[in-house]
Amino acid sequence: MTIMMREKDVELGEVLHDCLKDYLVQPLPKEHLHKTVGVLIHEIRKRSRKAEEKIPLNENFYWDVHRERLVYENDVISLTKKERELLKLLFSDVTRDFSYDIILVNLWGEISPSKQDSLKTLIKQLRKKLPVNIIKNIFGFGYTIEIQNS
Repeated sequence: MTIMMREKDVELGEVLHDCLKDYLVQPLPKEHLHKTVGVLIHEIRKRSRKAEEKIPLNENFYWDVHRERLVYENDVISLTKKERELLKLLFSDVTRDFSYDIILVNLWGEISPSKQDSLKTLIKQLRKKLPVNIIKNIFGFGYTIEIQNS
């Protein structure tokens, strides 16, 4: 059995190196392969969670990925369900710009003028709660998260 990796799969290579404690002998029993792949998947997920438990926004301000909450100076910022859903979406990829349509479909399941107004209101209310404005509007397109360096 040969495992091929691309250059961007370096983390997987490290996990393989760390996790594989025995050799895969051919012919490979299906149960052994299943168990080994399960161990690898578990380890990759564990490592990625550790790496992204908290997304720092600036000094004393971060998004807690697992608890889906904003924390400022050790205090949790109170969020509505829709505010939390919006932030969860925006923090799912902090390098991405999310279109209005993608946000509307994710939060309300539809694209309509009334939901567009609801989104604007949601953003306005959320910004009032934030110590630093981390939600950047991309004119005519949508929103993104803006992480400021401390």
